[in-house]
Amino acid sequence: MKLKELKKEYATQDNRMTAYPVYVTVQELVSIGVIADGYSVNCPFGDGVTRVEYKHHALEESYETKHDISEAISEHYEDSNEAEKEFDNIEEINVGYIWHPVEFFLTIKGAEQYMKANAHNHGKLRTYVHHFERRNFEMREILKEIGFKID
Repeated sequence: MKLKELKKEYATQDNRMTAYPVYVTVQELVSIGVIADGYSVNCPFGDGVTRVEYKHHALEESYETKHDISEAISEHYEDSNEAEKEFDNIEEINVGYIWHPVEFFLTIKGAEQYMKANAHNHGKLRTYVHHFERRNFEMREILKEIGFKID
């Protein structure tokens, strides 16, 4: 993308209700591990979620629903009676996930192009818009110097 086009995109994109210059991060939802019952993810630098997943000793991965893991157990065990017995061995676990920054961009369009081109390298991706604080004089001056509209 040429600088002229990039400046136009930056000046005309949705500023997400802030008067300050913005940048966009692409974030990936990554697992941080099993969380003890009654606890949840607490992240000072982003948001996280704790969700219940289902696991079985004979299967490598965890599943989001009991229905999904029941189907996987049925496929794993050839004998349907044996599979039914294994349904009692499904373990419920609390798994914590956080949104981890992957890359940053000046425009939402650039971030979306990156996500489309690199989806095969990542899990679940999203964009998140941040703003440069009014006292971040370095970034404001850099953007202004190369001709970006920052007011």
